[in-house]
Amino acid sequence: MPETTAQTTAAVGGGAGQKVKSLNDLVRDLGAWREKQVGGMNFIVVSVSSALPESKRTAPLIEQIEDSVLAQSMLRGGKAFKLSDCDFGLLVKLQETAMIATVRDLKVEMLRTFERHFPGSFGTIDQTRLVLSYELQGNYRSAADRVAKYAEMAQNAKQPESKSGKLRPLTPADIKNVMKAYDKFGAEKFIKTFVRSQEVCLAIEGGKPEPVMTEYFISMDLLRKPLFIDVEMRGSGRLFNEFTLVLDQILLQAFDKLPIGELRVSLNLNVESVFTEAFENFIENTPDDIMQQVVFEFRQANIVENFDEFQVARGLIRAKGAHIAVDQIFPQTVGLVDLDFLGASIAKIHWRNGAEEILHEREAAIESLIASGVLPVLIRVDQDRALEVGAEMGITMYQGFLIDDMLKKG
Repeated sequence: MPETTAQTTAAVGGGAGQKVKSLNDLVRDLGAWREKQVGGMNFIVVSVSSALPESKRTAPLIEQIEDSVLAQSMLRGGKAFKLSDCDFGLLVKLQETAMIATVRDLKVEMLRTFERHFPGSFGTIDQTRLVLSYELQGNYRSAADRVAKYAEMAQNAKQPESKSGKLRPLTPADIKNVMKAYDKFGAEKFIKTFVRSQEVCLAIEGGKPEPVMTEYFISMDLLRKPLFIDVEMRGSGRLFNEFTLVLDQILLQAFDKLPIGELRVSLNLNVESVFTEAFENFIENTPDDIMQQVVFEFRQANIVENFDEFQVARGLIRAKGAHIAVDQIFPQTVGLVDLDFLGASIAKIHWRNGAEEILHEREAAIESLIASGVLPVLIRVDQDRALEVGAEMGITMYQGFLIDDMLKKG
């Protein structure tokens, strides 16, 4: 059974003489580790900001979470750090099995704490982002990127985000401001300013990855800085969904300004966006030879939620020779939805910490995908182990920060 905070604290003498260190302390410790490269060192993040909306991040809750993180770090001979107002980190030397157990114990303790403060809120917690771990020897870059983002947040916090100094909810006016920015900039300038791309690559053993598809997307981070830096996106509910529908339409309208080459092009859309005037115009105005190189990505959960609408959308897309990818397939849901029946040609499976064991359990489902002609793509790849696990399961296509780095380095 996972230990409670009280049990953990008692096991280490009540926490006397220990305290949570600062973000600056963490940066120094990471720098020192990089010089010596000690094996088995892990960086674990407990991200309340990713799991809960701001309204539930109360001072008593954060204080109890801080005590829990400190107690867990002391139990395992590590160090605890405060990364932001409500996020915490641990540096601890652990073997893989012990690290998995530590992540599990932290997650259970956090969920119990949330439930004590907000009974009945279990279903509103984003558990996938609550506790993340990075084994530094294989995943230092991602850990450093995460720490760098916290440092940037700390720097931005020194500037007033709004008149009240607090984040505010997303409003219809924010959505209108994005449309105004698009009208003001024009499609070409908007694309250059706010649209980013990432390659999907075929892994070639012993060589450079070969790009086979380019995904284009409007960067939320780039939009936030000039247009709504003081907005709390999490917890915005259906208004956020409406916001993403607007972004879909902008991307469709500006499609002809994208720097498209010879590779396939993928666009991530909501199912609902297929029934907009922007999509209708896109279908009518895009030449058939280009449409045959377009892949429309829909989130698996969005398809399931709007299945009747998706069936209609599928017919429209396939009639023009375009392709369908199912996005955001989490490891534990591989095989739960018949992707061949959906008419998908690509399945985008998330890699994340702890995915290895789950994917091996779903190996038969992945084999079935490949046999039915659906190409699995392992995405969010940020460590070499993802390539090894993917190869073991017959996966040959990948997307993520690690692939980006490999392309840059050649």
